[in-house]
Amino acid sequence: MQFWHPIALRIGALPARRVTWTLVALFSLWVVLDVFIFKLTGGVAQSSFDAMVRNRVVVAAPDPRIVIIDIDEASLARMGKEFGRWPWPRDTLATVLEHIERQAPVAIAWDLVFSDADRLSPGGDAAFNEAAARSLHSHFPVVRLPQANDSASQITRAALPGLWLAPGPGAQTRQTAGKASTVALIAPALPAVASGRLGYNNGYVDTDGVLRRYRYLEPLADGSAIQSLPLSILSAINPVAHHAHLTGATGTIDSKNELIAWRRAPDAYPRIAFADVFAQAEGGKPLTPVPPFTGKVVIIGATAPSLHDIHPTPLSAMQAGVDSMATVIDNALNQRHLREPPRWLQAALAIGLCAGLALWVQFKSAASLAPALLALPAALLAISFLSLNGLPWFVDLHLAAGLALVFLAALRFWSTLRRIHWCTPALNTPQALAIWPWERSDAWLEAPLDRLIDALERHAPDCRIVIPDTNVTWPNTLRWPELARCMAVVGPHDALVAARAKLEPSLMRLAVRSGELLLLDLPTNRERLATAVCSAWSNLQNSNTPPNERRTK
Repeated sequence: MQFWHPIALRIGALPARRVTWTLVALFSLWVVLDVFIFKLTGGVAQSSFDAMVRNRVVVAAPDPRIVIIDIDEASLARMGKEFGRWPWPRDTLATVLEHIERQAPVAIAWDLVFSDADRLSPGGDAAFNEAAARSLHSHFPVVRLPQANDSASQITRAALPGLWLAPGPGAQTRQTAGKASTVALIAPALPAVASGRLGYNNGYVDTDGVLRRYRYLEPLADGSAIQSLPLSILSAINPVAHHAHLTGATGTIDSKNELIAWRRAPDAYPRIAFADVFAQAEGGKPLTPVPPFTGKVVIIGATAPSLHDIHPTPLSAMQAGVDSMATVIDNALNQRHLREPPRWLQAALAIGLCAGLALWVQFKSAASLAPALLALPAALLAISFLSLNGLPWFVDLHLAAGLALVFLAALRFWSTLRRIHWCTPALNTPQALAIWPWERSDAWLEAPLDRLIDALERHAPDCRIVIPDTNVTWPNTLRWPELARCMAVVGPHDALVAARAKLEPSLMRLAVRSGELLLLDLPTNRERLATAVCSAWSNLQNSNTPPNERRTK
């Protein structure tokens, strides 16, 4: 305490305007550096965003066209009796594919990668390759490798034409001189799959390993772009919506890396066991009824934990990848976007909020912001939550809310240091002190005390305040309201007399009456000052002076 108390007094002596705008400058500098360079706190606050997603009130219903053919643990067990452990011979997949195709679905999305030839069952590969060549609705995945490896790859558009985007009428792409870009990826091993409709099925997780965003396309160095599996499906079902998804107001193809608009539950889409579909395709009887696939978007994937297609999402720490794929396909088909404001706008909102708080303190007081210490961040987070329930933009105010909380806490701390400075009279002055007692109709709580300090700062910088310590107890009551109405301005006699004419109008707006100036002889200590101040208050209370009538001499 002895170490930092003089420093605290020095900080508390700084003018209010200088302190508040210095804080605004420091916080603004931090926001700019953080949002554009360090990127520590800018953007979505992950844990609170996940909680908002789980507790949304308005959630889009799943597209009824989407159905999942699920390679679940039960299917692995049932079909393992005949075909052994996964992966099964691909003629099983060919049987299911042809069975679905005969029912005229609108799309068949494979969430299975065909990257290697099946050397144990080449006949199965041949059967699936033929089925894939005949399929009119299949969309197959590739695995995108890190972009840094593109230059070392030999895969070009000629090798996998179905992976590249074909811009619609009016769209413009940036053309770059030189040879076509190569792409690093794990390509399909079967010829019919490689020549079919393709899209990457990568899910790019955030730094904490949770999948929150999806990248629908990736631009390449030569101005072209490759598409994701959902975009491939959208191009086949609704070419107009596909083109609208790709292009902005300028008509230029733009990459999307947007938040996923999740459904209410991690398993929102209906699942049909693969073993039941296979049994029906083979002419057998499934254990559970298999609905028709006419007009459906059929996704074939695995939820069996033993196949390891599991990752965390805001909805679940163990969400199956095929469910996430169904969600982004649903979003693409129904143009459900959840975009975020640009980072510069988030920075501008945070800086503007700090500037607004500084202006409020300048014209009101720091104490008047006490209720906002928790209410303002809570209100900002509430706005974020409401935007998540209906707007196509998620108005991310986590940065502004956190900054407001820290900014208000800093102002609150400085306000306390300021009161320590202005409510601690200097007793070692060479000149005798004068005491000017005042009475207020109610207690000198934080807000009027701040206004009183403002007046002393402008007109009587050598004077200080003596005031009883007010202790507010629950429910918002003072222990001694009679004492809390009293205050005295204490300072060198000549300085107080010189400042009285300028100081008095400000004090009359805050108090109801004042007493006579009392001169305190030297030497002075805390006990003598306290006794003299209490005596001056007692004389003021016992006088017949009506409120708002001064008795100074």
